[in-house]
Amino acid sequence: MAETKLGVSGTNVNQLSGGAFGNLFSQDIANQASSIANQLYPQLPEPDPWEAAFQFFAEMGRQASQPGATVLGSAVGSMQAPLDYLNAKKKEKAESDRARMQSTISLGTALKGKDKITYRPATDAELAQYGATAGQMGSDGKFYDLTDKTSSTFKERKFYKVGFPAAVAKNKADADAFEADDTWSTIPPEGWEDDTSVTEVQSSSILDGGVVVTVMKDGTTKVLDAAGNELEGDKRAEAIAKAEDRGIQIQTERAGGRRAATIAVNTSLKAFDEVSKSRSNIATLTEAKRLILEEGANTGVIADRLPNWKASTIALETVKNELGLDVVGSVTFGALSEGELNLALNTALPTNLSEEDLVDWIDRKIVAQQKLQDYLYAQARFLSSGDKTLADWYDEAEARKEERDRTEAERRQSGTNYNFTTMPKEKILQIDIDTLDSDQFDKWEKRMDELGL
Repeated sequence: MAETKLGVSGTNVNQLSGGAFGNLFSQDIANQASSIANQLYPQLPEPDPWEAAFQFFAEMGRQASQPGATVLGSAVGSMQAPLDYLNAKKKEKAESDRARMQSTISLGTALKGKDKITYRPATDAELAQYGATAGQMGSDGKFYDLTDKTSSTFKERKFYKVGFPAAVAKNKADADAFEADDTWSTIPPEGWEDDTSVTEVQSSSILDGGVVVTVMKDGTTKVLDAAGNELEGDKRAEAIAKAEDRGIQIQTERAGGRRAATIAVNTSLKAFDEVSKSRSNIATLTEAKRLILEEGANTGVIADRLPNWKASTIALETVKNELGLDVVGSVTFGALSEGELNLALNTALPTNLSEEDLVDWIDRKIVAQQKLQDYLYAQARFLSSGDKTLADWYDEAEARKEERDRTEAERRQSGTNYNFTTMPKEKILQIDIDTLDSDQFDKWEKRMDELGL
């Protein structure tokens, strides 16, 4: 391959490592993306001077055959032919370079998206460096401060309850527990007098289930059940054990619920992204179908092995590369061999099929994409609220499937179970729209638009 050099320094672009892409993603990703893009859009050969000369003399011969033509006139009139050839080659190279650049950026972005940030506990030196008491260091080089910002600003508070000594909360957790119990108040009851003969409360905790454990400054403890009755002996230990077990169960359920909700929201975001990709994919497949039906692009085993001369066939090859990029970007983690790349391209659009068979393949592919798109969109909307889990979605999906099966069974019995996705023009014109429900009417209207009716 001829070396391409840039600028007065004569820099060889084949020796650059990542280049400007280094600012977009890592060196390894830049190299992988560039390698795949070079396979999709290889460097084009330089214009052939012999081809330009042939164009010139062929045009000169054509003009010289005209009545009244002279040698000089034919030569001058033929100069445009090699110029057109050179300009076409120049334009082809510019388009190839631009497509290679865009493919590199697209693939690099897709590969970069697979990187995940990992975390490790921060060292004492790192905690001191960032002025924190707790934190983590991420693989992205950032420090994540986990210091509790609220504990240092808390002021102790006193709570009152008829028949009990005042309780002093020394920390925010104890204060929140007392505030959650309606039987305790920060306002002393009417006629309240502090009993100095009673030992001052050091701390008090309200356990799950309403059990209150009060610790006095002299070391004695008092345990009350949810009704306010003081417990003694084994009943004290039994009540505390049950409350602690209940607390563990609640915390486990809360942690599991938060984790499930986080997974559900992340799944929703990913589904929305996949819907966007599916829509783009359907638009590209529709363009491929148009190139075959309206512009006569050639396909088939023989056409797939020969150079592309027809504009519509060249455009179809470009569409195939675009679809292939989606396949490569979704699965690759490194450079592909030529065989693997061809497999990805043929998976995206099998141009070795005949025109008729390829159009049928595209129609079925679009129908499958639309069904997947409908499923992903419904899933994304259902899970995006933040209060649903994947288990909730699977139950919802199963209920929807049962409803669809019931509706289709009713339609089959009434003879109106139409499949509009591939229905031909002559059959769809015979449908009595008064017999369609709202869902069927939407599909009928969409098919009519596709058929240009």
